[in-house]
Amino acid sequence: MSNYKSTMRCSQDGSVIEIIDEREVEAVRTYRLSSIRKRAARHIEEFVPEFKQRNIAMGIIKGEEKTSLLAKINSVRDYCNGLEEQINAVAWDGKASSRASACDEIESVGWNYEG
Repeated sequence: MSNYKSTMRCSQDGSVIEIIDEREVEAVRTYRLSSIRKRAARHIEEFVPEFKQRNIAMGIIKGEEKTSLLAKINSVRDYCNGLEEQINAVAWDGKASSRASACDEIESVGWNYEG
């Protein structure tokens, strides 16, 4: 799913005159952050299922197994936090002329975790 919205202006013969990018920077930022957080949650659940997370919290899983599982969780969280920082670091000056480039920069931050 994308947050991309555009309008095409065409001449009478049907040829495209211009494409107007209508994305809103904060909407793109919110969507991208949400997507990355969901991806991180799925990744954590894949490596450390919810029942194991609960068992860690209740103290049932201990020792080396606990350390290993927490390291996996924290690795994904750290990666996700880094992506969030990149997204939040994208500044937009509020001008329509730079809106599309700010949106493109936000959307270029993608999930490539290989932990």
